[in-house]
Amino acid sequence: MIAPTDRITAGYEVAWAAAQHGDREAIVCEGRSLTFREVNERANRLANALRGRGHDTGERIGVLLHNSIESVDSVFGLLKSGLCMVPLNTRHALPEQIEIANDAGLSGIIAGAEFKETVQALATSIEGLRTTVGVGWNPARPGGTDFDELLADGSPEEPGVELEPRALMRLTYTSGTTGKPKGVVGTHKRHLARLGNFFASCEYALGREHTMAQVGPLSHVAGNYLQPCFMRGARTIILRSFDPGALQQTIVDFKVDHLLLVPTMIVRLVDALQPDRYNLSSLKRINYGTAPIPVEVLRRGIAALGPVFRQHYGMTEAESPLTLLYPDEHVIDGTPEETARLASCGRPVAGHRIRIVDDEGREMPVGQVGEIAIRAQGSAELEYWKQPELTAEAVRDGWFLTGDLGRFDEAGYLFIVGRKKDMIISGGFNVYAREVEEALFRHLDVLEAGVVGVPDRDLGEVVAAMLVAKPGATLDTAEVDRFCREQIAGYKRPRLLMFAETLPKNANGKIAKQEIREAFARERSTAAGEVTTVGARY
Repeated sequence: MIAPTDRITAGYEVAWAAAQHGDREAIVCEGRSLTFREVNERANRLANALRGRGHDTGERIGVLLHNSIESVDSVFGLLKSGLCMVPLNTRHALPEQIEIANDAGLSGIIAGAEFKETVQALATSIEGLRTTVGVGWNPARPGGTDFDELLADGSPEEPGVELEPRALMRLTYTSGTTGKPKGVVGTHKRHLARLGNFFASCEYALGREHTMAQVGPLSHVAGNYLQPCFMRGARTIILRSFDPGALQQTIVDFKVDHLLLVPTMIVRLVDALQPDRYNLSSLKRINYGTAPIPVEVLRRGIAALGPVFRQHYGMTEAESPLTLLYPDEHVIDGTPEETARLASCGRPVAGHRIRIVDDEGREMPVGQVGEIAIRAQGSAELEYWKQPELTAEAVRDGWFLTGDLGRFDEAGYLFIVGRKKDMIISGGFNVYAREVEEALFRHLDVLEAGVVGVPDRDLGEVVAAMLVAKPGATLDTAEVDRFCREQIAGYKRPRLLMFAETLPKNANGKIAKQEIREAFARERSTAAGEVTTVGARY
């Protein structure tokens, strides 16, 4: 444990891992390969170069990069520098980037060549921005430099930055799927608590003999595994983005045994499996989380790939794992109680206390739905950047109110039924979006489903669903409505249907419910009570 008066060396654990694993292969990305020692040296160079330019502990440095060797450099280099990393969402529009950059008060930015125009706009919009680093380009402005030139200027020696455990390490903005993004403060103390929780709570079977492929953005969710893999001596294969075919080929080529996927990726992967072409027998773990997964998709995945799935529950405000559903608990042939737990996210880990509460903060009995509350300690210690009123609203009596709705069963398994903001009240009845989505996923031709509530004059809200058909299939309004009538109660049945090529998603692959609501608000044209089709392309 870290005492409040202790001082720590920023990123010491990266240097430790490099000494442990030395010249073994650590990172492979698009034909480039780095050893553990080389990764550590590049991180040192970046840290020393930035501090040599006058950047001091706690200053915020924005990172706008797709997955690459340089994105690894940025994660480890900023950690060791004592500066604060602010990961910028590669999918955000320019006004969103400007809003977040100004809110964070960036003094520097590291960006890929594909974001030249964004960086140029930010340079004229952010007061105090004095260093701009281009990966694959040289920004033409004061303080502009090429990434490789910056690394060459930095010393390979350990920076040895000493700081207080509560020093700012990372400022992560919420994904904004339901509203305006908020900055979540990440301190070095919270970071070390998360690592401790990660290793203490899980049977990760993660070591020097293992290889993990990363397809999500390393600056966001996928980064949760980057440092644990590095510390354990596991090899990391980095893909620029998620593509089911390319991922299967990578698993074969590198004998990948670990993955981290969000549910929308699992949906696509399971649908695209080609066992006659790709031998995926090396795969031993598919870690997943960030959002509920359709039980029907999970069943199909287990049937095709075996007992390889492990679920984590977590969020920006309280990083995973908060709960775990182990591979052996993913039961498709067992008792009703066992198979029902496929819809759960497992049981709380040792490092976190979780309870279900009502609107007054009173703990709810087993089986009843309420808001999920987490003891705000360790990696769940929460502070919103420059918004103390939001922090006070989210943390009450030491418990962080997640906004997720859930229930516990008798054996302590946690079931998430949806977001509090996603609960639809139609004609006085509570409708949980996830329950409707689960029903829609049982339709053989549905690949993706996103359910939201749409304001209605008579019922308050009506249930609306955006659907994506499987390749080669078509979805018909009347058929989907008939199917829903057989699966769920009438008041839960979608009254509005929208068919799309894909669901809108954020950089982490999570479904952007707010964009779905906005699409229905734009295109709704008939009265509630009728099943209506509206067109959309994403």
